[in-house]
Amino acid sequence: MNLEKVKKIYFIGIGGIGMSALAGIAKAKGFLVSGSDSSDVYDPSKAVLDKYGISYHIGFELKNIADFNLSPDDLVVVGAAIDLENPELKYAKENNLRMTGYPELLEVLVSDKRRIVVVGTHGKGTTSGLIAFVLKELEDSGFFVGAVLTDLQTNFHYGSGPNFVIEGDEYRSGIDDPKPKFAYYKPDLLLVNNIEFDHPDIYKDLEAFKAPFKSLVSEMKEDSIIVYNADDINVLDVVSKSVAKKIPFSLSEQKNYKLPGKAYAYDYLAAKTTLEALGFDFKQFEKYFLEYTGVKRRYELIYENSITVIDDYAHHPTAVRETLEATKQKYPQKRIVCFFEPHTYSRTKETLADLEKAFNSADLVYIAEVYPAREQKLPSSISGQDVVRAVSRHQQNVFYVSDKRDALDKYRKEKKDGDVVIVMAVGSFNTLVYDLKKELGA
Repeated sequence: MNLEKVKKIYFIGIGGIGMSALAGIAKAKGFLVSGSDSSDVYDPSKAVLDKYGISYHIGFELKNIADFNLSPDDLVVVGAAIDLENPELKYAKENNLRMTGYPELLEVLVSDKRRIVVVGTHGKGTTSGLIAFVLKELEDSGFFVGAVLTDLQTNFHYGSGPNFVIEGDEYRSGIDDPKPKFAYYKPDLLLVNNIEFDHPDIYKDLEAFKAPFKSLVSEMKEDSIIVYNADDINVLDVVSKSVAKKIPFSLSEQKNYKLPGKAYAYDYLAAKTTLEALGFDFKQFEKYFLEYTGVKRRYELIYENSITVIDDYAHHPTAVRETLEATKQKYPQKRIVCFFEPHTYSRTKETLADLEKAFNSADLVYIAEVYPAREQKLPSSISGQDVVRAVSRHQQNVFYVSDKRDALDKYRKEKKDGDVVIVMAVGSFNTLVYDLKKELGA
């Protein structure tokens, strides 16, 4: 894609965290930027758009894009969830405007940088955030991460440095583009932290899930680098035939810093190995490892007083289990209370056998209704009550909560000083931690 004649870029679906960040990068590179979204835009996307002075419209209307006066040389970026009947998308098609998805544009905007792409089923946000934080502090390099770095209060930075860190999402790029987002990023250095089956709505099994990772690796050249987890059998399979320079890491070498548990140990070790592969000595970045406080909604400490409240993004059974195990390890004498919102009907149904055993380190569990995200509820769809029944086969204190008010009411009757409350939510429950904080008087 050639951007030589592009002056304006319009984003249909600008309120998404990736789309808002990309709009910010485009504005930083000198393009005139605008866009729209279906409903109110919330932080962190709103903060990004406001910070960069990017105007946007609430509600999709033909007038929004028409009034931006795009020329045939300009560009329209279409969000992955945009409906084909969207009036702004129809306008773009009818007027033969140039259109793209955000992964393809991101690669072009940072094509002059050395691209460090972080992929894997778990820990992408924490790991790419740590590498991004260090490289920004060391050399003002840029990044594009799927969560806000708590230290920097942003999920992207263009930067003047030579490197650019990208969190590589394996989900499809758009409603009519089945390629995973990371397929567009052309990594100079690829970090593969772990691979476990996910997204059963688009991948039928583990082998189908691994296929795009293998394709990504096969396209890398001899002068590129793959940093990989040598303890993960699926990762070993994916990288085995690559001609790129391969640098392994293993937990036997790990040095866990602040965050508890095996999963975070891998994240830190992956970041350390990547930075050393880029030519940095550990002494150059050790202090930034100690300073790093993570990314928002990834084991983020929200409140700590008589009760501790932690916000987390875990939704895959492995992430749930390891996060709760880590919490028990960090707070061995405390009662662990977990609020969990299952994410998508397809994932919840496919992984229920593992999910029902994932809460064994919690003492009290509240399970919400399934958050559908991009999926439609059918009469046959799995429910939150189904999950409660499954988890109850392994422990006693498991309760269904219909909404956030119900969650607060039920916990209010059970709370005890010393509780460690961890909220694992992706959708409508993702502000419960702040409701709990307010409930506790903060």
